Amino acid sequence: MDKNILHLKKYSNRRLYDTGKSVYVTLDDVTDTIRQGRQIQVTDAKTGEDVTPAILTQIVLEEARKKKFLLPPPLLYLIIQYGENLLSDFFEKYLEQTIKNYLLFRNMADDQFK
Repeated sequence: MDKNILHLKKYSNRRLYDTGKSVYVTLDDVTDTIRQGRQIQVTDAKTGEDVTPAILTQIVLEEARKKKFLLPPPLLYLIIQYGENLLSDFFEKYLEQTIKNYLLFRNMADDQFK
């Protein structure tokens, strides 16, 4: 088992269980873990299905709710209007690489001004 991955089980009552520490954890705990650089793997306790993407999406939406804003409404309308293919293509092909490039260049700029 990769020690950098937090293994969780999701129960039907929406509770998350840390299988390594044998304790229940909150979504905020999982968010903090991810911010510390660890990855998660979440398995549905009943079916064994990997529900990691759903939990990650839930975290993003919860963070957006706290801040009252995630994406501008015109973009949300386009996503709904053109369906899931537009969204999945965008995220798979462009957004991930764009964010990685942004972080790389931001870190390089930060290093130059230290």
